[in-house]
Amino acid sequence: MMSRWQFRPAWWAVLGTVIGCAITIRLGLWQWHRGLAREALDAQYQRAEATAPIPLQVDTPVPDGADATWVAARGRYDGGRQLLLDNQVHDRIPGYQVLTPLRLASGGIALVNRGWLAQNPDRSKRPELPVPDQDVEVTGLWRSLPQPALRLQIDNCPTAETAWPRIVGYPTAEDLRCLYGRETAVGMLLLDPQADHGFLRDWTQADRQFPPQRHYGYAAQWFAFAATLLVIFFKLNLKRRP
Repeated sequence: MMSRWQFRPAWWAVLGTVIGCAITIRLGLWQWHRGLAREALDAQYQRAEATAPIPLQVDTPVPDGADATWVAARGRYDGGRQLLLDNQVHDRIPGYQVLTPLRLASGGIALVNRGWLAQNPDRSKRPELPVPDQDVEVTGLWRSLPQPALRLQIDNCPTAETAWPRIVGYPTAEDLRCLYGRETAVGMLLLDPQADHGFLRDWTQADRQFPPQRHYGYAAQWFAFAATLLVIFFKLNLKRRP
């Protein structure tokens, strides 16, 4: 018996649905993993309260994924070569995360995330990023470099004429070594919220306005968008035979 229904979508409809579902599912997974990472950071800070930090060296291993290590580093901030991690929203306000290189007393450079700072409505005006003019000792979580949901083709290591601080996308290990030299650690130190010379830091649940549950909620929304695309695709292309 011949079926009463036929399903013959156009090629462009198939392509558009596949691309749309791939993007929304990828964004949903990114938000889900960000929620897991937030929970992991909370657990790391809770464990750190009962442990002594290990000295940070340029070759200190970088933990995998959302794992982190409680470390202490001594050195001097390089205030003249700071980075502004772009597209960082806090409480619906656009801003940056301030990434400051620390010249380690033991040699080499490690990147310190000193927290979030609101951007000027005129993006051509860079914020003031003061640093102490003496050696400092900092503590925090040593972890892998953050990953974006979708990595754009951005030149994070422009020509020497580019002014500092530089606005960058999510830098890779190669970007850091291009900017600061081969003796640069390939991780990032999240500055302790109680430390001086930082900006807004919401690494822990107590300081955070964006808990893991909100990431999970956004992930569910992206997955729902993917499911909606599939429903629309089948509804428009599944037709009853005359």
